Amino acid sequence: MRAVRTSPSLTDIGLVLKDATRSFKFDHFAMAQRINTPSRIGAVRLSDFPDQWVENLVPSGRVVDDPVLLACERSVTPFAWNNLDAILPMTARHKAYMTQARAAGLADGYTVPIHVPGQASGLVSFVMAQGRELPTESLPAAQYLACFAFEAARRLKLPMAGDDPSESPRLTQRQLDCLVLAARGKSNWVVGQLLGLSGGTVHKYLEAAKTRYGVATRTELVVRALFDGQLSFADVMGANVPGDSRRDG
Repeated sequence: MRAVRTSPSLTDIGLVLKDATRSFKFDHFAMAQRINTPSRIGAVRLSDFPDQWVENLVPSGRVVDDPVLLACERSVTPFAWNNLDAILPMTARHKAYMTQARAAGLADGYTVPIHVPGQASGLVSFVMAQGRELPTESLPAAQYLACFAFEAARRLKLPMAGDDPSESPRLTQRQLDCLVLAARGKSNWVVGQLLGLSGGTVHKYLEAAKTRYGVATRTELVVRALFDGQLSFADVMGANVPGDSRRDG
């Protein structure tokens, strides 16, 4: 995360993702920006997929049949490719596309949808070769890195696209208090117990913070706040606050 935050180019972000992909025990990664419709791919485009697959994908128009892109329009949470049929009806063309992907060495994957309201959204996929199962122990870390890497790539590309990145929103202290503990994996109830609030009030603070950033999930909220410096890694990974011994039961 620190490396992608300070990466000066998309190439450098790609190198970080490539190393992380191997460390997380995946075989490949891909990052793509979606513009207006799932079939349009934007300027943020990185992967270490097989060259032949990448070179033929967009020019041939095959991306239109990619069910992973379509599933990202319907989901705000990460999903495994073997669960695609639970997200959208798989047509014959979708199934044929996935068959071709498997033949190219992209057998299964874990995709993190990225939704940025009012701007181009995207996805990051971590992919397995044939005969290898998804490393479930790596999925939480992969999700955080995906959100952080896409945000870094998007910001690098904003000036080139002529966009005007607005000043980062500022969270209130109460919103930050709730976010720090939520980022440590605490439930609303536990956060409330630690801060002297109800679980419902914690939920409202976190929802208000998501609204300020225009994000859909807590993971994206944490990533954006880390990127903007409102949260630090010490906040998220640091020692528990006094009395923070309650387990999320």
